[in-house]
Amino acid sequence: MASKSPNMFCGTCSRRSKSTKAVKYCTDCEDALCSECLDVHGTIKACASHHVIDVNVIDGSPFIVNKFCAVHPVMVLELFCSDHDTLCCRSCMASHHRSCDKLLPIEVAAKGVKTSTMYEEINTDVHILNTAVNELEDKKRKGMLSLNDSTEIVQQDVKNLKGQLQKRIQETEAALMSEIDKIHTNLSKESSDDLDKICDQRKKIQNISEQFLSVTKHGSECQIFMFINNIKKELNCQVNDFQELLSSQKDVSLSFKESDLLIVMKSFGSVEMKEASLNIKCKPLKGQQAQKLQQQRKIPTQFKLDAKFKVAGASIAAIGVTKDNRLFLCNQTSRNLYVMSDTGQQFATIQMNGTQWGIAIEEEKNLAWITLPGINSIQTVNIVTMTKGQPIKLLERCYGIALIDDQIAVGGIGKIHIIGRIGNLKKTLDVGEINYIYSISVWDKQQLYYAQLSKLKCVGLDGTVTSISTEDSYQVIDVKQDRIGNAYLLEYQAANFKLFSFENKSIKTILTKKDGLNNPYGFAFSKDFSKLFISNYSSSKILVFLCK
Repeated sequence: MASKSPNMFCGTCSRRSKSTKAVKYCTDCEDALCSECLDVHGTIKACASHHVIDVNVIDGSPFIVNKFCAVHPVMVLELFCSDHDTLCCRSCMASHHRSCDKLLPIEVAAKGVKTSTMYEEINTDVHILNTAVNELEDKKRKGMLSLNDSTEIVQQDVKNLKGQLQKRIQETEAALMSEIDKIHTNLSKESSDDLDKICDQRKKIQNISEQFLSVTKHGSECQIFMFINNIKKELNCQVNDFQELLSSQKDVSLSFKESDLLIVMKSFGSVEMKEASLNIKCKPLKGQQAQKLQQQRKIPTQFKLDAKFKVAGASIAAIGVTKDNRLFLCNQTSRNLYVMSDTGQQFATIQMNGTQWGIAIEEEKNLAWITLPGINSIQTVNIVTMTKGQPIKLLERCYGIALIDDQIAVGGIGKIHIIGRIGNLKKTLDVGEINYIYSISVWDKQQLYYAQLSKLKCVGLDGTVTSISTEDSYQVIDVKQDRIGNAYLLEYQAANFKLFSFENKSIKTILTKKDGLNNPYGFAFSKDFSKLFISNYSSSKILVFLCK
């Protein structure tokens, strides 16, 4: 309902085409009342218990209390189930709360609500959240101003660098010009000295030439004969001197060879974006925590095959699912990692550095962590850009993988290694058996369920190994669980999909070969547990089940 004004008119009168100023407001009827209609309203038996407030109270303030069921929109909320901590209508009571012990009318459950712990907690949570969002807005506005300031500083830094580069260019130009002048001076002197030598040589040869012409023109044969014989030796000397002089001469000029500075310096530098957390404290609302707990307890118990599709040429060992139901399919046949929709539409094929086995999705960082057992590595894939990171080398061949806060658990042979994001070993948990850990699933960040082709077990971060169930669950190849300890598992070379109930410690088979299972290797649920995806390894098919 929209906010009301203190100048509003009486709703009852308005419907009778009268304009009478309202003095009160009934929050149950969601109607404004004048003095006369207020008296009539109070005499009506059905309205006797209605909550009436001064009309000025809701001036500009929202007064919205939803009275209708979200599941059955035409039904009014009348009851409160203490077992499930939820409001419900009579249809909800009949369908979902028939066996609940603590089902109360809302009027009864609401008595003394303002003195209850829940009221105090919600009141505190609202105050904290309101303070936090105001603080966030304030810091964001300051951050925007700081961004403008930092932008101006960076721009000035670029201009300063330009000035320094220009000064350096001028200094470099002056030094190079000085070097050119020096080289030119030295070369000019050498050329001048060589020219003097050539002139001397020319004069000597010219003298011999003039003597030869004069004697041959005016001398007798005897004189010419004697002159030729006398000049032979000197002429040979002149030829040798000229050859020596000629061999030492070069045609010298200057040219400029650019350095590869222009190629190297494509940019003055790069602009780096620095990020820092705003560090605003806001604890989770207790109401949300209770709601999440209820959602976690609503585990699927019925499965209906909805679709199946083939991943050609692939043997899918594990499935990662994002919030928008994109499937990241780990392939043991080749290096191709397939990204597909939940209906089989192929979005991308990513060439990994090896065949894949296990996968863990870290949605808040847009990353998928994938094991590559063939090359003893793990590798990340950005689930938005579909780009892969560099492989991170491990100590041994590893299959299963799971995320624990900022750490990664990977399954080796008889051991689970806890490593950092760059592959640095932080801890090793020895689980005893000499078999590979094919799957790891985290429960409450302290216990790790793991599949090791043996009974379903878990290990604490302190290294304590516990058998989960006394019932047979041999050849476990994949395991997933919710946050209250219920676990789903697949058995190696068996067409069985099983559920381990944390509450009564029992294991029951919920899907078999008749449901389409054929040598299944990997499985995953959608984030809301509305769909189940199972890989039939040998037939390259993905089965899609609807969950209830």
